Amino acid sequence: KDVFFLKYNNKSTILTFLAILLDHFFLDSYIIDLLAFSCYFFPVTNLTKIRRMILLSKKILFVYNEVSKKYKYGLFRECTLDTDVQAIREALMKTKCHILSLDLYNPEQLENFITKNYPIDFAFVLAEGYKDDPHSLYNGYGAARIRKQLKKHNIPSSHASIESMEICRNKDITYQKLQENNIPVPKHFVFNPHYRFQKNQLLQEINRIGYPLMIKPAGGGDSIGITPKSVVHNLMELKNKIDYLKRTLGLEKLIIEQYLPGQEFTVGVLGNDTKYILPIIAFPENWGIRYTRTKNKEYRMQNQFKIIGQRHPLFSSLVDISVRSFIAVKASDIIRLDIKKDQEGNLYVIDINGTPSLSLHGSVTFMASKVGLSHSQLIKIIFYESMVRNNLVPSQYLEELVNPLKERLYPYEGNQLIEVFPDDQDYLD
Repeated sequence: KDVFFLKYNNKSTILTFLAILLDHFFLDSYIIDLLAFSCYFFPVTNLTKIRRMILLSKKILFVYNEVSKKYKYGLFRECTLDTDVQAIREALMKTKCHILSLDLYNPEQLENFITKNYPIDFAFVLAEGYKDDPHSLYNGYGAARIRKQLKKHNIPSSHASIESMEICRNKDITYQKLQENNIPVPKHFVFNPHYRFQKNQLLQEINRIGYPLMIKPAGGGDSIGITPKSVVHNLMELKNKIDYLKRTLGLEKLIIEQYLPGQEFTVGVLGNDTKYILPIIAFPENWGIRYTRTKNKEYRMQNQFKIIGQRHPLFSSLVDISVRSFIAVKASDIIRLDIKKDQEGNLYVIDINGTPSLSLHGSVTFMASKVGLSHSQLIKIIFYESMVRNNLVPSQYLEELVNPLKERLYPYEGNQLIEVFPDDQDYLD
């Protein structure tokens, strides 16, 4: 300590020295805290801030809702498969950060975990809610509540902010924000089962939109509550579907909207200031309604998907809608959008997922594979982008790992793509 101060008695050099120690020797973060304290240079109350300023082996909370394949159905379909949790954990561990894993059941568990492991630098959040309260997994508020808990402890988190999560997890608010930014969404209205069934008011809205109609819960993801019977052609079918959703999901708000019979696309947007467009998936035109059961089988039929490359006539429109939607819902790090055509070929946004599935067989992983990115590499890019957004300095190791990977993506700044892929890439055809 004394020799250190005689030779390096200035703040910037001390920070650099501590950074080098951990970045190159991967010392435990507690040792770095002790070093900083022993230098008599920083108050104890600033140790958490110091740990975030320097390049150190950060303590990362990885929080998720884990289930086995046997139990991934019903109210728990939003949970992450155990095999996917393990793959994501391994990818995060390869960043050489200190990963703290938590399968989330309730708010008290999270509070106790944070207290026990304080300080925590960052949270990589896949949890959609609390498993002890299954309704929180899909009602649109669980993911935001988790982030509020983390914010209370000054722990920055991945994916969307609290505000953006509340927008994306509530489709009525999603549509409102998109409409405010002149982004096309289907004609729709919100039906609240809490209120008495008002047949006259319902008929007015139906006449405004016209059959067939699509009915889906306003909250939640993973196509919860959606089946082939979600498309209705008369008042009796509509009432039967509403009754079914009330029985299975409770008195949750519903979106009743114009049914779009055209082709469906899904787009991944990754990044923050610079946004990266993942290869766009076009589903076969006769694919039908995409819901949980069909989505679980889609990875076996991915050879039937078409990739919309830069030479495709719809590419520019899909990218423009997706980037403007990203901004409109105040997204960050990564989102996945579902876009669909009407009978005349017009494009409409039908869903935005602020925490898209990062499963081994999911759509986002498939998109990434089309530019040569493995599942593990995709996780590292998302992790890196989220850290930078939260003003956490990545290690040199992580920088060198991620920067070459990002060169494989479509970078988008301002109102245009700033680079194009070489013509010999098959996904451009």
